[in-house]
This record gives sequence, C-alpha cells and structure tokens, in this order.
Amino acid sequence: MNGKGCIFLEKGIDFEANKVCDCCISHNDGRGLPVLIDNYNGEPINWDEIFAIKEKRIAAQKDKTIYECENCYHLNDYKFTGERKISDFHFSHCRACNANCIYCSDEQSKGGVNYDTYAIIKDLIDKGLYQSGGEATMQGGEPTLMQNFDELVHLFTENGTNVRVHTSAIKYSPTTAEALSQNKGTVVISLDSGCKETYKRIKNVDAFDIVCENISKYIQASQQNPQNVRIKYIIVPGVNDNIDEIDKFFNLMQKLGVKDIALDIEVSYARKYNNKDVSPHIFLLNDYFNKMANKLKINITIYSFLSYVLQNRNQKQTKLIDYKFLFKIYLNFKKDKTKDIIYRRGNC
Repeated sequence: MNGKGCIFLEKGIDFEANKVCDCCISHNDGRGLPVLIDNYNGEPINWDEIFAIKEKRIAAQKDKTIYECENCYHLNDYKFTGERKISDFHFSHCRACNANCIYCSDEQSKGGVNYDTYAIIKDLIDKGLYQSGGEATMQGGEPTLMQNFDELVHLFTENGTNVRVHTSAIKYSPTTAEALSQNKGTVVISLDSGCKETYKRIKNVDAFDIVCENISKYIQASQQNPQNVRIKYIIVPGVNDNIDEIDKFFNLMQKLGVKDIALDIEVSYARKYNNKDVSPHIFLLNDYFNKMANKLKINITIYSFLSYVLQNRNQKQTKLIDYKFLFKIYLNFKKDKTKDIIYRRGNC
C-alpha cells in the first residue's frame, strides 16, 4: 500500500458533539476527524454502513493516504486485518462540565450536548462486532457527567476493554475507582496548580480540596499500578508559570503519593507563538519540571502542545536559574505588545 494507516481507521470509533468519526485526531490545518456519520445525536447506528465506509477508505489507501489523514502523526505501517470489528473507542461528545477553566471553550461550561452512548455500545457487543483488548477514552467537557457513565465504564471493563478517563475529579466515580483497582483503567486529572488560590484562578471553581481528596481515593484504588493515576499540569502563562507554584505542586504530589504526571502548555499559546517567539522561561520551566520529577522518582510525560513548542528549541544546555530571574524575563515578555496573551475572560 502506498498510503499508511492506523488501527483507528479500521477498528476505531469516536463520538463527537454532532458527529461520529473514525478517530478524534485533528491536525494539519483542520484535517483529521474522518466522518462516519454527520449531524448525529445518539441515534441507533447501522453498523453495516459504518464498516462499508471504513472499507472504502482502507481501499483508497492503496493509492495514497486519504486527505483527512495526510500528515497525521498516528499513521504507521499498520496491517489491515479485514475484520469487521470495533476495538478502540473515544468519547468527547459530552460538553457538560463542572469546572470553568480559562483554557477551555465557553460551550463546555454551559451544558450543551450530552447524548447517551451506552445502548450503542451494548448493541455493538450484542451483534458480535466488538473486539476486546483495546481502549476506551472518555473526555469532554467532563465525562463523569455523561449519561450512564458508570454503566458504560462497567460495560467496557467487563468486556475486556481498558478505560482512560480525562476528568476534573470534582465528581468522584466509584466505578472508575473499581477499574483502577483491577488494573483496567487510567485517570488523567488536570490539576494545574499546587495550591487552592491558583487552582481557583484557573478553574473558576472552588474545588481544590475535594479534588485532592478524590485524587487520594483514586491513588488508594490503584495499588496494583499507581501510575494509572496521572496528574496533569497545564502551563498557563502569567498564572502558574513560576517555580514557586511548581514547587507547591511537587510537594502536593509527594503528599498524595502520585507516581505519574504530565506537563503541557495552554493550547492557544502553543499555536500562536513559534519557537523564536516563546518566552525563554517556558523552556526553563520544562527543565525544572523534569529535574523535579526525576529527583522524586515520578514518571513524567510531555503532552502534545508543549512538545510542539519544544520541537525546535535551541539545543544549547539550559541553565536552571532562580524564580526572580524567570519572573523578570516574563515581565519583559508581557511588555511586548506584539505577544499579548488574551484569554476568553480577559488578560491573566
């Protein structure tokens, strides 16, 4: 085959707010999200039609990679099996949320779309079109607010599919904790802070204490594999991009017993500024995060938007320096009006 492929093209399904796609990947000037059903709101699915579309796309790969998938970083030398099975699932259709983060779109805090997918997956299983061994990723909005969320998690784990839940952890899910206790699940929680004040500034809700309590519960449930609880820190320039806050974050991670963290940067910043325009202290903070994670023996993963910023970073070794110097750099950055960072709720 001249074109490459991936498991999602053959065996993936992604539920979006108003459509069903092969995958959730959006890339390369708006490409991605190969649509299977448009204008969708939870109706029963004709699986024969779904697989017919998939097979047509796979056949097109013999000439070249289809337009939607060109330059996607998930493309590989995947060998298509010809099986009519779905093994990998993604849910991002729930736009309801119990936080109001400054880096999210307004629609995610207003309720919005939240159709039920439990009966759809149950139908897939009943018709023998479900393949165990894959992963079901749930995000939003806030996935624990999905209709029949707990029932859906249980359905997956009972049928041999691991679940990955991207949650605020404001609402505790006993079913997710049960999946963690069986080493059948992962939770990813964007805490983005080390103290209550910064948390409230970023999330616009006063829930820091309850989130920390729920993180502790999830950690306790994941004794088989503590790295199944991942705490995420999204760098928000001008809010939590300083060593004082990062030190508080790592002190909290030690207190809670966290063994796995992820680091990223606010998406509009990553997309707006190329490497030459990024404030140098972003690179220093990345170094500091890695240094602290290594020191405390915590696994760290760099997520996609920060990876984008770091791609062409100057390879010269960065010197770690104190917070006052970093803050001075940032003040100069803020004074440069050509690089103002405007969030949806004003300047931060």
